[in-house]
Amino acid sequence: MAPQVIIPEVIEPDEKLPRDLVALRRFAFLLDEAVAIPGTTRRIGLDGAIGLIPGVGDVIGALLSTWIIIGALRHRVPLLKVTRMVVNVLADMVIGEVPVIGDIFDFLFEENVMNLQLLLRYRDRSRPPRSFASIAVSALLLTCFILAVALTFLGLTIAAVLWLAGQR
Repeated sequence: MAPQVIIPEVIEPDEKLPRDLVALRRFAFLLDEAVAIPGTTRRIGLDGAIGLIPGVGDVIGALLSTWIIIGALRHRVPLLKVTRMVVNVLADMVIGEVPVIGDIFDFLFEENVMNLQLLLRYRDRSRPPRSFASIAVSALLLTCFILAVALTFLGLTIAAVLWLAGQR
């Protein structure tokens, strides 16, 4: 049996959640808090480690984080909260691209756990979750949007480096 993951700020135990939300809870834990830092109360996860891959790590992390946002769409979280979740992922991706400072930020900013808390707090319990087919277009648009922001930021970074090189 897999170990039960309980995020302290979330009250509902795994037994009372739908299976997909239990999986998302474990996924958020893996991405943001899987490993304890010895001698501290801090935990780090796979998202920070993936963010260390130059150029593409933070984009990969952002794309993984969209799974929680897609879960929010499925469980009918209000659009304002879903927008907040997207902003959290974009902030982690864009700031994470900055060398050294971004890597530190990646390990400290736990957007997946925050987004999971938003999902669990604001999901519509009065109606059944949507099917994936009914949110597939939204999921595709969300993924394309995150990729577009990543490519735009990459283009701006390359332009800035070329401009600086031309100033010599």
